[in-house]
Amino acid sequence: MTPEREAQLNALETRLGYRFKDLSLLDRALTHTSWANESLSGAAGHNEPLEFLGDAVLGLIVADLLHRREPDGDEGTKSKARAHLVAAASLARRAADLGIPALLLLGRGEEKTGGRKKAALWADSYEALVAALYLDGGFEAAHRFVRDEFGYDLEATAGLAIRDHKSALQEALQARGEPLPEYVVLAEEGPSHRRRFRVACVVHGTTVAEGEVYSKKEAQQEAARKALELFRE
Repeated sequence: MTPEREAQLNALETRLGYRFKDLSLLDRALTHTSWANESLSGAAGHNEPLEFLGDAVLGLIVADLLHRREPDGDEGTKSKARAHLVAAASLARRAADLGIPALLLLGRGEEKTGGRKKAALWADSYEALVAALYLDGGFEAAHRFVRDEFGYDLEATAGLAIRDHKSALQEALQARGEPLPEYVVLAEEGPSHRRRFRVACVVHGTTVAEGEVYSKKEAQQEAARKALELFRE
């Protein structure tokens, strides 16, 4: 490992809030198969085995956090919440926030075909990262990382029986004899692979709430959630 690479990984450790005993685990989590296949020594490892393990560890930890939040909560609701939280789009966004795309080791062919911009590779590397934390620091280290990473989204769903806030808002307005809400895109910014949307929830021609995330549908849901809170006050 070159000094430059080590410095890059050390900077990532700071963002993770964790120091690896074996830094090569972190390096491997960010190594694509294309890089390993083009290695002159032929002995370079890649992150696919870690992805497999990380997927299982991440799913377990998110399930544990959901269960601890609502021990007697509806199983179907918690299953949907877990699927949403560990979906590829969610993991890719978190990987981007950590700066992982720029740290991926890709083969020349994969690099030329735009591999560094593929959200699927970001998500895979995020799973591999969770596995690396688990192998280096045990379940506690992985659990702490996932808890901190997903804490906001877990809290955002606390106490809600459903995640479809748009449907819930529509039902609440209909019950009050109010017109159905409209959703207006106020802004769309950022590169094509990481667009950020700001959406307004409009009732009676008045903006009652706004949502801003990396998906138009999720931005609508966030705006609806905020509007629901206002109407329930």
